Amino acid sequence: MTSSTEQAQTNPASHRRKHQWIGAATLVALAALVLPWLLTPRFESIREQGPQLARLPDPPAIASEPVVPPVIDQDALNASRDKLDALMGAPIGDESQASFILQVGAFKNRENAQALQSKLEALDVGRVYLRTEESLTRVYVGPLLDRETAESASGTIQTKLSLKAQIKQYDVREHGQS
Repeated sequence: MTSSTEQAQTNPASHRRKHQWIGAATLVALAALVLPWLLTPRFESIREQGPQLARLPDPPAIASEPVVPPVIDQDALNASRDKLDALMGAPIGDESQASFILQVGAFKNRENAQALQSKLEALDVGRVYLRTEESLTRVYVGPLLDRETAESASGTIQTKLSLKAQIKQYDVREHGQS
């Protein structure tokens, strides 16, 4: 059997490492005891003197007039509401004031509608857009300002692409959002 001094002499690196661990553990224990004592504030001085309180300054005096709530004319409000409801439910209008669109096609396959859209854009007959509702994608041209322009564009589409376009009155409620 070998004694500890013989082991230390046979392996000096492990002996040094052991002393390093012991030194580190001693420093950690000392820090755990001493640091809270050093960092704890002196509550006795606060208790003896009391907290330092200061009075907050008064808010500045601002001279202002009282706020008067607006007066709402209920009759005018109801009249404008009724007028808006009448306009939203009104028919599209007569042909002398109406704009028009052309519905060129309706497709179940959106890719076919996009192919027709690119062909129509090449003709430069007006703005071409798609509208998808449920399973159908419709291809529209317009809005066009008058019936003559709509018929001319329809004729161009008929001769160049052999497609018959339907001329419809433009309704912003139906066609206005693309």
